[in-house]
Amino acid sequence: MTFNKLILQNKYMNIYNKYKYELDKIKLYTNNDYIFNMFLYYGFNIDNKFIKLDSNINIYESGFVSLLIKYYILKYKKKEKLNILEIGLAYGTSSIIIINQILQYPFSKSFDILDPYQEKDWNNYGIKHIKQFLGNKKLDYHLYNEDSTIIMPKLRKKYDIIFIDGSHFENIVIQDLENSDKKIKINGFIILDDVKHDGVKKALLLFFNNNNKYIKIHMNRNENDIIADKIIYDNNSIKKSFINPNTMFCFQKIRL
Repeated sequence: MTFNKLILQNKYMNIYNKYKYELDKIKLYTNNDYIFNMFLYYGFNIDNKFIKLDSNINIYESGFVSLLIKYYILKYKKKEKLNILEIGLAYGTSSIIIINQILQYPFSKSFDILDPYQEKDWNNYGIKHIKQFLGNKKLDYHLYNEDSTIIMPKLRKKYDIIFIDGSHFENIVIQDLENSDKKIKINGFIILDDVKHDGVKKALLLFFNNNNKYIKIHMNRNENDIIADKIIYDNNSIKKSFINPNTMFCFQKIRL
């Protein structure tokens, strides 16, 4: 549906006016009406049913992911295959953000998703959401209905970007990070959501502290380059940031 402020219902006009900055930014970053409306209405329609967003990355994190993927493609990918892995699907909000960016890459690409609870807890709405978003666009994607700790060691690919938004238990996050380390390419990005959650934070610090294979990065103010952070948790960082949200981190692998 093409965005037209004149035909929006009054309550959604009020929402748009209240969150105009955020909504205009996500429209700029994604250039996609479907995503704009998903955040405007805070949900989407599947099977003639409105599904309210839940367990989703927020609008700032969505902008951050969009900027990171766009930067990575422009900086590191020429004609090689682009491989992306996501841990945790839920209703597919982050998947839609990722797919929207990788569809801009004109060469071969693949998108693997790990979520053992997609049918049981999410009624397959996440995978339906992906199919709806893609429409007639082609993408090599696959959902693995298995625990990340079990399936990741079996995957034979090396990935450019790994997005981790699965279990919050420290021991599981550690395993996800250790497996990601074996699967990520040099210069590849590991993006983690919910980094303020206690289990995620403990695992993250345990894995990345004094780990010289990785640097923590965020986007610069011009949104066209990355900056390396000196510390992992910066008390001065803020939640509402498209270039450096304190709820989501990105680490780049710089050496084996």
